[in-house]
Amino acid sequence: MTKIRQLFIDAVSNNREFMHRPSIVPLFLIGLLLSAGVYGCFQQIADTREPIPEMIWPKPPEVPRIRLINSISRPEDLEIMERGMTRFIRFLKGERDRALVNPYGVVTDREERLFLVDTFIRLVHVFDKRRGIHYTFPGEGISFTSPIGIAIDGNDTIYVSDSKDGVIRMFRDGGKKYAGEFGLGLLQRPTGLAYNAATDELLVADTESSQIIRYDAKSRKVKSIIGKEGAIRGFFYKPTNISVTRDGNIVVSDSLNFRVQVLSPEGKFLSSFGSAGDGPGYFSRPRGVAVDSEGHIYV
Repeated sequence: MTKIRQLFIDAVSNNREFMHRPSIVPLFLIGLLLSAGVYGCFQQIADTREPIPEMIWPKPPEVPRIRLINSISRPEDLEIMERGMTRFIRFLKGERDRALVNPYGVVTDREERLFLVDTFIRLVHVFDKRRGIHYTFPGEGISFTSPIGIAIDGNDTIYVSDSKDGVIRMFRDGGKKYAGEFGLGLLQRPTGLAYNAATDELLVADTESSQIIRYDAKSRKVKSIIGKEGAIRGFFYKPTNISVTRDGNIVVSDSLNFRVQVLSPEGKFLSSFGSAGDGPGYFSRPRGVAVDSEGHIYV
């Protein structure tokens, strides 16, 4: 398909009289239609996915609590379909496929849009199932170096940690409008982000400095810095991600201390669990952490 596309592009670009030859124009159009049909067939095959397996945890006779609903690698997995002509034009332009490559940070907003940071292509995917729309940001003029974490505050401001650049970049209007950056000079390697609605704060895990930074979500000023490198409680060694409970407690994956720590909204140590090992209740470099509406912690 790439060769067919390039042949058409070369033919038009290199032969100025190409489109003025009466016998060539019909052949050119037929070729376009044929390549569109062939591409559509191949794309239809590519879009075919295996059925979602039935996965329930724990297995009977225990009472099931978790069930796999869906797995997402491309917009079509959420029934966000692209029109055939749009798909074909994008194909001719050589634009990248819409599939995820290396997803990491994930968050949803109040409109139930799904935001996924793709660290490989250095973009954020937005899946809007309600409107049947998929797009990526940022657009032209703004770029990420190494995006990792993402969070959305109460005013719908989107924050993305650009780890290698040591900054947090802000976006509005669903990611379509760039709103600036902050943290340069303080942050070394920001990774995980979380918004704490109880305190209206943005929480940043700085993996390199082994600290958690609390920013006021309105002023973007630092309210406090939690911890430093170490193994005692309240200290961290390469923390990676943050989640927040309903009452505002902060849950941190303390990756190279092989544990999860729970802190008060102000950053005071409350509890921890886990240690190095490969059995139940033990960890080997825990990275992601999340809390559900009932307070269960997932690591």
